[in-house]
Amino acid sequence: MATIPEEQDRRRTLLRRSPVSRRAALRGATGAAAALALTAGPWAQLARAQERVGVVGRHLAFGDDPRTTMAIAAELVDRPGGAVAVELGLDPAYGATLPVDVRNLVNSGHSEQYFAHAAATGLAPGTEYHYRFRLADGRTTPDATFRTAPGAGDRSPFVFTAFADQGVNTGGGEGANRYPGDRGDVGKPADALTALVAETRPAFHLLAGDICYADRPAVGSFDPGLWTAYFTAVERSAAQTPWMFATGNHDMEPSYDDGDAGHGYGGHAARLALPTTGPSGCPSVYVFTHGCVGVVSVDANDLSAEIDDNAGYSDGAQVRWLEGTLSALRADPAITFVVVFFHHCAYSTSEAHASDGGVREALTPLFDRFRVDLAVQGHNHQYERTDPIRGGRATRAAPDGETVRPETDGTTYLCVGSGGRNSNGWLDDAGDSHRGTPGEDREIRSRVHGGEDESVTWSRVRYRGYAFLRVEVTPGTPGGTATMAVHAVTDGGEEIDRVDLARPVPALWTPV
Repeated sequence: MATIPEEQDRRRTLLRRSPVSRRAALRGATGAAAALALTAGPWAQLARAQERVGVVGRHLAFGDDPRTTMAIAAELVDRPGGAVAVELGLDPAYGATLPVDVRNLVNSGHSEQYFAHAAATGLAPGTEYHYRFRLADGRTTPDATFRTAPGAGDRSPFVFTAFADQGVNTGGGEGANRYPGDRGDVGKPADALTALVAETRPAFHLLAGDICYADRPAVGSFDPGLWTAYFTAVERSAAQTPWMFATGNHDMEPSYDDGDAGHGYGGHAARLALPTTGPSGCPSVYVFTHGCVGVVSVDANDLSAEIDDNAGYSDGAQVRWLEGTLSALRADPAITFVVVFFHHCAYSTSEAHASDGGVREALTPLFDRFRVDLAVQGHNHQYERTDPIRGGRATRAAPDGETVRPETDGTTYLCVGSGGRNSNGWLDDAGDSHRGTPGEDREIRSRVHGGEDESVTWSRVRYRGYAFLRVEVTPGTPGGTATMAVHAVTDGGEEIDRVDLARPVPALWTPV
């Protein structure tokens, strides 16, 4: 298999032989308008209304400091005819105007897209803001709102959500999700889960890689229109909730030249505006804090023993940065819980990708050392929760409804590759085991890429279907106990699993 830099060299050669005609921007089948033409259903009516405005797929992300910054982005249906702006304020009268950076994205398949970005800075913590895009001809998007992260000392409860491996149900054409004989509770699980996240209105949403599957490996092509369809589909949530992305194997895109980096993330630099708090050269690696929770995005493509396209691209810089970052989070008295999200699983019993020995070797010693509370993974298309693990072994059983104390019990690993892409089965047909389905009393095995297969005792809950995490954070008070209640909820809205993580809150600390 060609590495990402080798594939980029091949595509650069093709592009030199047949340059892109920018005059044909968004006129082909992969443009924004064409992708929207494929959409259907109630949400698509609003999407097409947005198309008439000229702006689609609004999506938010935290800036480097979630208390005071927010990145606001969208796709323009066509080349802008003048200056684009974002209007921002504490109410729909707005009052402030932010400049917009329009990023022109051209790939070697002769497709062209335009992404608009505005950086809202100097915001007040814990505050709701209104915003809208305004085009040069006066057209505007509907009003939308977002809320900044709480300020120092604010210990109000909040909720965040997570899943991975989502894909596109609506507007994806040949690259859309397919569900032959599948077990979704509804007809289009990816859309249903987005609707449930939107209904929850979390403080933020984590997506642990494999975002929209624009690479379409089964047919050996790349369809950038899937990104238009994707952002349009998730806009109902992402326009008002920061969606924070990690990168998976399907997010490496050699169609976009990222210069000397060679990791295939050039397209994301145009579409996304993620925090820049990570190591140089690793654009999807970052850390942010929200209240008492520190969240770290790790690029498992750099660490994988299974898929070597990007393996080792950071030359160890990511792991060195992670060590320092986890150390700093654990030294911060305002941070109670540490959550790390990434794509390839350190622990899984799936028949598909199972466990990645490279990821396990690189990450789990650090998670043990710095007492990471929760690891959110994807890659395998189902839901699985481990018992708390330390030193490669389960320290205790944690059945549905149990309280785990990560400081002494270890890290809980969750696979939530159940975000919408067609589901996988279990190794040896081990079967489901979750609330309402006790499962069989039998040996459970895991295949470990780059290591030896193993019989395991740590696989506690398994669900071959579609589900997301709803995590309720109760920071507690100094001298008391903080909790994270981790719920697994299906695409039909049914809760199938819960585990509570509990930590003591230091008695005395000074907000920074």
